[in-house]
Parts: sequence; structure tokens; C-alpha cells
Amino acid sequence: MKIKKDYNNLSKYARFSSIVIQMGVIIAFFTWLGVYLDREYNTETGWWTIGLSLFGIIISLYLVINKVIKISNRDES
Repeated sequence: MKIKKDYNNLSKYARFSSIVIQMGVIIAFFTWLGVYLDREYNTETGWWTIGLSLFGIIISLYLVINKVIKISNRDES
């Protein structure tokens, strides 16, 4: 019984670590895209970087919240 419980905890940690990696990749991609567009259109204030970085954060938080809800629903049933 203890081995199965430890395996379930390890599985949860693996899922959460993959969520963190996914979140970082999404934010990094949108930030890179914003920097690229700011350089391409020669903007002085960096609105593309700011906007797309915030967009990436919002998307990644949305995905994290959905995955946490799915994981908690699986654990309850």
C-alpha cells in the first residue's frame, strides 16, 4: 500500500513539474515574439513585448488552472 501511495505522489510531482516547464516555454515564446516584433517595427516603447508577455502569462495561467482542476477531480474520484 505504501509503495502505491508513493508512486501516486511521484506521479503528481511529475505532472506538476511538466506544468512548470510548459508555463515557462509559453511565456518565453510570447516574450521572444514580442521582442522580435518590436525590432521588426522599430517601436520605441516595446508594446509588442509587453502585450505578448502578458498574453503568454494569461494563457499559461489558464492552462495551469485547468490542469490543476483536472488533477484534483481525478484524485477525488
